[in-house]
Amino acid sequence: MTSAPPVPAAADQGPCSADGLAGSLRTELARLAYHLRIPATKSGITPTRLAALAALARHDQGCRQGDLAIEMGVSPASMTRLVDIMVTARWVLRQRDPSDARAFVLRLSDHGRSTLEGLRSEGTSRLSADIEALTDDERRTLAAAIPILRGIADRRLGADTSTP
Repeated sequence: MTSAPPVPAAADQGPCSADGLAGSLRTELARLAYHLRIPATKSGITPTRLAALAALARHDQGCRQGDLAIEMGVSPASMTRLVDIMVTARWVLRQRDPSDARAFVLRLSDHGRSTLEGLRSEGTSRLSADIEALTDDERRTLAAAIPILRGIADRRLGADTSTP
């Protein structure tokens, strides 16, 4: 896989400027994410459905439908449609909340969990093959970037979801 040409920075900014790095990083992460989503897409799982399954996997005790909508930054009506699709596909169980009969608690079904694990495994295998082709120095550089990327992701995920 060849990389795209670097995103041109403004005339007064070098290749390590925040804007230059942000543009290049966004472009390359989007390209990589696209290729990592291919197994899910082939299975009919859209990026939004995949994100919802992954979010539910982080909630062992289940998650209220409204809370999942907030976590994912979607409207309650959109979440209702999404949950209906995931229930029909047998990926998600929707049950009344025992503490509030007006609310629903969502949990991954066994089928949903195995679907998600299979997709993650396939994506990891594809990425692992790419990493095996790297030199030792490239692997060390990549390993050093992981905590930085995790920190950026954690800050973004903790930010207001309405911020682009």
